[in-house]
Amino acid sequence: MPSFISNSDTRKRSGNFGKTWVFALLILIAVLGFWEGFWRAQGFLPSIEDDMPLWHLARSKITKQTQIVFVGSSRIQLGLHPDVFAREWGIIPVNLAIDGNPPYPVLRDLADDQGFSGLVICSILPRWLAEKTTEDNRASKWVRKYYTRTPLSGLDARLSLLVQGTFVFRYPGLSPEKLEKQVQKGECPRPPYAPMRPDRFREARYTPEDIPRMLASRIKLERAALEDAEQISPQEFQERLASLNADVLKIRQRGGDVVFIRMPSSGAIRDLEAAARPREKYWDVLANSVSATAIHFEDVDGLRGFQCPDGSHLDVDQAWEFTLQLLKLLPPLGKTAIRCQSGIDRAAVFLYE
Repeated sequence: MPSFISNSDTRKRSGNFGKTWVFALLILIAVLGFWEGFWRAQGFLPSIEDDMPLWHLARSKITKQTQIVFVGSSRIQLGLHPDVFAREWGIIPVNLAIDGNPPYPVLRDLADDQGFSGLVICSILPRWLAEKTTEDNRASKWVRKYYTRTPLSGLDARLSLLVQGTFVFRYPGLSPEKLEKQVQKGECPRPPYAPMRPDRFREARYTPEDIPRMLASRIKLERAALEDAEQISPQEFQERLASLNADVLKIRQRGGDVVFIRMPSSGAIRDLEAAARPREKYWDVLANSVSATAIHFEDVDGLRGFQCPDGSHLDVDQAWEFTLQLLKLLPPLGKTAIRCQSGIDRAAVFLYE
């Protein structure tokens, strides 16, 4: 067979193959576009998954110029509004809170970081003062693995953040596995009540119909946590306070500062905490034992009146007002504040810069 005929057939097959791929790509884009539009019509918005790579990305932003860092668990992650700091003080806080985990590993990491000399706002729940903790918790693991991450991990995290912050269908609650389970239960997926922004602040919006269910669930979880917890001995409590004070002194010796804060709780959750972990036995001892400011929400008029929808967390509007009131109590900072934008765009600039 003449070679020019063979070449012609090859080019024809190659051209058809390319058209097939283009057609398949167009179909995929159309399907994803429909899927994206469908869930947006149901009220879903892009939400970021709170995982270790994103935490590492936030941790990597801490430099000598970093002025404020949030440390704690979900109460501070939902309860301190970074946009208030941006508007009132012109400062971009770094949020290193880790949901459901004690603050000690992260505070110790900052104390050991010779390049950090800013203000740490550390939220401590009653249970974190009174209960034993181990090195197996998520906070300890995330801190350890931060120092063994690869150069490519930061790029992967940024790309993942970009995709999650753009497309609704990347929300973990809409994964095929989650959708299949909900269909089997006869349930319809609902938008997350506290979606997370790129700066790791979670904007909680509770609907009236959801509050009773979420409150009951929170009370059940709190009771189970109290029953399962192993309480530390008086000696271990004193050792914990000494360790906290040592971390505080390291930061203060470099010109930084630490503020411990007891974030609001209310109703049955507050009653459970007060009964199982009495303030006078734990928080008040902490306040009198460490060389740092300790702010309990019950002691300040502007912080005392908040009623948490689920008994444990503030909604986004309450977080704004609570943060405004808290700013009046924080120690003064230098005048080298970083001017920034506001809202989620500011947060995106913070993480993408």
